[in-house]
Amino acid sequence: MSEIALKKETILVADDDLAAVKLYEMILKENGYAVLSATDGLQCVQVAAENLPDLIILDVFMPELDGYEAITRLRQLPHLRYVPIVFLTGHDTTPENIEKGYRLGGTEYWAKPIDGEEFLARIRSILRGAKAEKDLRTLRESFNYMIIHDLRGPLSGISGYVELLKEDKEKIPPEDFEMITGIGEAAGIVFEIIRDFLEVSRIEAGTLHVLRQPVLLRPIIEKSRAHFAQLVQQKEIEIVVDVDSTPMFLADTELLEEVFSNLLDNALRFTDPKGTISITARLGERNDASNVIITVADTGAGIPPEDIPMLFDKNRIMTAGAKRAGAHTGLGLPICKGIIEAHGGTITVSSELQRGTTFIIILPFKSAE
Repeated sequence: MSEIALKKETILVADDDLAAVKLYEMILKENGYAVLSATDGLQCVQVAAENLPDLIILDVFMPELDGYEAITRLRQLPHLRYVPIVFLTGHDTTPENIEKGYRLGGTEYWAKPIDGEEFLARIRSILRGAKAEKDLRTLRESFNYMIIHDLRGPLSGISGYVELLKEDKEKIPPEDFEMITGIGEAAGIVFEIIRDFLEVSRIEAGTLHVLRQPVLLRPIIEKSRAHFAQLVQQKEIEIVVDVDSTPMFLADTELLEEVFSNLLDNALRFTDPKGTISITARLGERNDASNVIITVADTGAGIPPEDIPMLFDKNRIMTAGAKRAGAHTGLGLPICKGIIEAHGGTITVSSELQRGTTFIIILPFKSAE
């Protein structure tokens, strides 16, 4: 693996043919690019996640993970969602496999051998296109932020006036006070929509910053649970937490708190009174690496099988979720997915009607010791 300081444009070459890797490195370096290399699919995913290259050139046939499995994992990482990935292979060039490569998120599909000048011309073209797309995403994010920022001012004013009016409760007729309370609650809902919209925008743009620091799960969960203390008491729901065997590891405390808050909110809304919510965590092995495996399970109504594929899709949740979640945006689960993937992990769900739902989170274990 090449250990090279990243410059403006960095290209990762993944190929188990060492001679080919050295040739590509020579051509690219001579033309001013920084180069990283990997000799198998798993190493490619690791190097890309750690270094965030501007372009990935990916062979199809490699050990550990082939090119198709590698690109599948790469596209699951928010910061690599928009990085151009080119397949370069001397074997798997049938129309069916080319279509498969594009379907999995490939930018282009090149056949070996390729002329050096053509190789460089194509790379320059792809990098120019990627930069233009990034500029457009940045412009869209700035525009969204500007609109949301302008909405916050009037909403803050409404909330402030509502709180002032509520201080004179004894002077206000009960029916009017109820209306005032409703206005305050409506403003709070709009604030929640704004917050979720901004979070989704950051996730989609790949600008969600993960501040990894030593964390223990129990304090994070307890803080999230405190937000729902009144609802837990009203519904007499038991929350069982079994996470103390999990050692301290590196993760973003605030983002994990948001994940647990969203999952608890979801579980509480769909669990009948006197039900149970269980949160567990343990260390486990997956793909020869240590992971923190977290489950959040409830004894609620369950999710219809046809709805499960759309749970993490913000575009479909906004409509379907409105019916199930009352005033909520329905963006909580897509946000959870984005946060977990930004940590290099995964989140999945299993459910059975009238029996309950279980969310399973797998995070890479990075020891804080």
